[in-house]
Amino acid sequence: MPYANVNGVSLYYDEFGSGDKVVITASGGDFKHPDNKKWPYYLADYGYHLYTVTLRGHWKSTHVTTDYGMEWYNIWADDIYEFGKYIGAEKYIYMGLSHGSGVGWHLADRHPEVLKGFVAIVCGPHYLNGDLNDKQTSFARERTIQAADDPELKAEIARSWEPDWSKIPPEDIEAEKKRYEQRVEEWMEMSPEEMRIRPRIAFAWIDTEDDLAEKLKTIHVPMLMIAGVQDEIVSVRAMLRSACSVPDAKTIFYQSGDHGVAYDPEWKEDVRDEILLFLSKKA
Repeated sequence: MPYANVNGVSLYYDEFGSGDKVVITASGGDFKHPDNKKWPYYLADYGYHLYTVTLRGHWKSTHVTTDYGMEWYNIWADDIYEFGKYIGAEKYIYMGLSHGSGVGWHLADRHPEVLKGFVAIVCGPHYLNGDLNDKQTSFARERTIQAADDPELKAEIARSWEPDWSKIPPEDIEAEKKRYEQRVEEWMEMSPEEMRIRPRIAFAWIDTEDDLAEKLKTIHVPMLMIAGVQDEIVSVRAMLRSACSVPDAKTIFYQSGDHGVAYDPEWKEDVRDEILLFLSKKA
């Protein structure tokens, strides 16, 4: 099993493809089924050298019981920075989805010199005037924390993810059932200490939308942002603010897309093609 010992922890990772067109992506435990050719694994089929890294605190990486407060994303970003050095990649594309993109925001802020570009899917940062509770935590994350000690709530959340199968094209039913079953499996296997992690949000120390917009204007990394207008976790208001703030960004809004737009049968091929177009110019 491949592990990288960096920043005082052990990070589990997988490697797909080869060559110098390196793409690094990180998540809290979404990379348990590389046999499923969903996002991001297909990149290796198009000539990219993909590394999928499990963040500290999750799955096979070093687990954490310390609450890092507002420093979670800074620490995760520094872990990825050190991971890049570990694999010998001087510059690379970073790609993240949801909280994985939160890591990318901080990587772009703290270590822009290593990034050729940043692909950010449903990336926020969260809208400060509506997406969060009083603990600076998204409502979805708060429910995860509560479910750590409530098996019934944990199972209820898993059931809520089942798609309306009548709306899935017949040719996609088998693949979507497999994805749903895998997602439930990943969720039910998640340990209580993983579920209790409260990472706050990207740039958690910023108090106002105006100040957050000003901060995003300082991110000088080429970006592709992908958003779902129906996203209930990262609101379209948050994505629009980011789209209007980052100087070198292209942003795509899918009107019927939600937080799972990268996997949605209606949009996943289009999302793939947009990512490949961006990578062809930046990687």
